[in-house]
Amino acid sequence: MRKPRGWLSRTFLVVVALLGIAITFRQGWIPARYTPLPALDIDSPLPLMIDWQLAELKHDRELCRRVVQASKSLKARPIAPRINKNGCGWTNAVRMSEIGGAKIGVSRVSCEVAAALALWSKFEVQPLAERIFGQKVTHIQNFGTYSCRKIIGSKFWRNRLSEHARANAIDISAFRLADGTRIVLKRDWKGTGKKAQFLRAIHSGACNYFRVSLGPDFNRAHHDHFHFDRGDLWTCR
Repeated sequence: MRKPRGWLSRTFLVVVALLGIAITFRQGWIPARYTPLPALDIDSPLPLMIDWQLAELKHDRELCRRVVQASKSLKARPIAPRINKNGCGWTNAVRMSEIGGAKIGVSRVSCEVAAALALWSKFEVQPLAERIFGQKVTHIQNFGTYSCRKIIGSKFWRNRLSEHARANAIDISAFRLADGTRIVLKRDWKGTGKKAQFLRAIHSGACNYFRVSLGPDFNRAHHDHFHFDRGDLWTCR
């Protein structure tokens, strides 16, 4: 009877250790210089490692600077950190003007969300726009990133500080194509036409880069935008 218990104990310890390592990488707690992961290349990412590579940007301002400077798909520059006593603020954020060839005006957003947006635009939004409409997206409209508040629209999480309070989330509301055509979530999400097809496809694709990707079908609070964030939770709805 001792051998089975010993085997189970060792297996349990290995599982716990592996889980601990995974959580540590997921939270970006290990400085990038001490991990075996290559630094994120926004223009040529490693699909199986994207989440952990993005997490490394959470606290490392120097890594953020190098990743942004090396990318042709993200135009951004670091901004000074600001931390409030109530938990709001940001530590490693950028001002962003372009992602994957599309203009976007964002005054403050966490570095990992900015990088995730660039990946999403380059590898999901633009290829799908060209396939469905035969042209690229030139502008992406948003409702903003930073807002010192708690989560809205959820009874269960209503007392939890929103990722917007850390500039670690963004709400996307509309797109403009090269010929001037506008695709608006509030108007075009429902239906079976090309615009609805495009919006649903890029929402699904966002789940490859964001831990939380919410669309108009999630609840009434999201009827007119996508909510993307890189927080602790994980859902794609």
